[in-house]
Amino acid sequence: MLTYQKAEPEDIGTLFLLNKQLIEEFEDLASIDYDKVLRWVRRNLEQNLSFFTRIYWDGKLAGYYCLLPAGGKMELDSLFVLPPFRGRGIGTAVLKKCQAETLLPIFLYVFRRNIRALSLYERLGFQTVKEVGSTRYIMEYQKQDC
Repeated sequence: MLTYQKAEPEDIGTLFLLNKQLIEEFEDLASIDYDKVLRWVRRNLEQNLSFFTRIYWDGKLAGYYCLLPAGGKMELDSLFVLPPFRGRGIGTAVLKKCQAETLLPIFLYVFRRNIRALSLYERLGFQTVKEVGSTRYIMEYQKQDC
């Protein structure tokens, strides 16, 4: 069973490491200012912590997500499911929760090489709307008119 709780300041270190791992796995490190990117990640976490939510699976911390308003849309800034909890439908449940909670379009950035995330987003109705550099896409979900 999934439950949710607001993230706290003590989560910043874990969230920073999760972001760092994602960047190291999927970004073209030779084409970025790595230290500058990490400073931006830290600042973004500190500024937007109030929008981060802890995800619990049967009372155990299973991940985090961040959904925040951005220019008349909602941005899914982060969705992390911790490795021991992957493959249980948690990402799907969180995305459906986000889709149900807003009438606004939801957009997100995803690394092109993150095939697992790309297929999840596509399966739930997100479409690629823009390429960002050589490593990322912007994907967007819009509710269909009934």
